[in-house]
Amino acid sequence: MKIEIKLLTQMKKYLPDPDVAGNTRSLEIREKATVREMFLELGIPVDMPKVILRNDRQGRLDDVLDDGDKITVFPPVGGG
Repeated sequence: MKIEIKLLTQMKKYLPDPDVAGNTRSLEIREKATVREMFLELGIPVDMPKVILRNDRQGRLDDVLDDGDKITVFPPVGGG
């Protein structure tokens, strides 16, 4: 099954081929994989603070991914 993952800011280093331009990659993952399992495969620490969007909606680590899903991950934004 194929999904699209976009990793923003310092998270880009976890993409396959992080030196290639852009912050989005297509990934082949197994059927019924969760966001957590995809993170583990990419080496993204699951305990790292982050915001997960699945198809432009709030996502969770235990979401089961579907073919064609678009996952965007970025660290929380601070400000003041």
